Amino acid sequence: MLLKIAFRNIFRHRRRSALTGLMMAGGFVLFSLSFGFVDGGYDMIIDMFTRDRTGHVQVHAEGYLDKRSLYKRIRDVGEVDTSLEGIRGIEAWTPRAYGPALAFAGQKTTGLRLMGIDPLREPRVTRLRQKVNKGRFISGDPQAYEIILPGKTARVLRVGLGGEVALISQAADGSPATSLFRVTGLIDDNNSSYGDMTAFTHIDTAREFFVLGKGAHEIAVLLSDHWKSRETATEINRVLEGTGLVASPWEVVESQFYQAMQADLKGNWITLSVLTIIVAVGVLNTILMVILERRREYGVLKAIGTRPSRIFRLIVLETLILALLSIALGALGGLAANAYFAEYGITYPEPIEWGGVMIEHMKARITPRTIWTPALVIFSTALVVSIWPALRAARIVPVKALREG
Repeated sequence: MLLKIAFRNIFRHRRRSALTGLMMAGGFVLFSLSFGFVDGGYDMIIDMFTRDRTGHVQVHAEGYLDKRSLYKRIRDVGEVDTSLEGIRGIEAWTPRAYGPALAFAGQKTTGLRLMGIDPLREPRVTRLRQKVNKGRFISGDPQAYEIILPGKTARVLRVGLGGEVALISQAADGSPATSLFRVTGLIDDNNSSYGDMTAFTHIDTAREFFVLGKGAHEIAVLLSDHWKSRETATEINRVLEGTGLVASPWEVVESQFYQAMQADLKGNWITLSVLTIIVAVGVLNTILMVILERRREYGVLKAIGTRPSRIFRLIVLETLILALLSIALGALGGLAANAYFAEYGITYPEPIEWGGVMIEHMKARITPRTIWTPALVIFSTALVVSIWPALRAARIVPVKALREG
């Protein structure tokens, strides 16, 4: 009976109910779009960041991330390759080797970090090949001793394409490492995400230079879904258990970037809180107006013996039914809006360059929280703001209400 009365009261004042419902549904759509663009924006940023250099998961020897050392390395990359093949969600992976060196060209010298990469597998994981804006990428011949230099390092050494650079370092076996490299490519300062002191060569060239055998310091893994990086890292660790190797998601490898992103996400909740307050005030105002207009009705109900608790439940139930109808309408609108912007996005007036990648638009992303979070916010807000007006209605004095009505 209470449910029937609540529905009757909602549809008895159709215009007022429609306006209140549209306001809550509009708030739902705004919430949903906000979450969609937040998730879509960070999805794009994370994809660019991880595809730029880190990959989604990295495998290292235990303790390597705490102290990066030439001696803490993966002894046999082939064994790790076999382990990764059967894990779902992995699209590609590539080995890397690192080591410090002193570079000489003529009378000039500077320090750099030499990074050995697989020229066939690295482009499948990162966009390093696209960042070489002068010359060419490293060939598949490790005996060619080719090197790609950052633009700043090339200017310091006063060397260009085709020039020779001598590198001096210490190998992993303690012997001196010296070799002559030929510059085949240059990376512009604005394109490099590795800094201005990282040079690139064939991984087998780096292995020979640093006497690393078949080893590597890092294996970068690309996933089909970067949001599953932690799950996949856990699965890889289960497979590699007992080998002395550890898989870490990008959130751990680049912890400073991840923490900065989380801090920014917290800032977005301020905007969402403002939207919540706007919706709550609108709903509260509407319910208070309903109480004032129906004071005589509530007075009659109490005069004929209706309990205050029943009037209280009636008003709360009316509000929650209206909220559920608004949530259903808002969910349809939110899904439609997010689907549109996920497909077409918002095009920037001018493209934005980030790490050598041109960003032309921002897209939304449909996730469970683009529906469930707005639904919970709207429902809980309607519940909270209905309590005080319902208490006022339940406490109405019948004689006074009938006289004022």
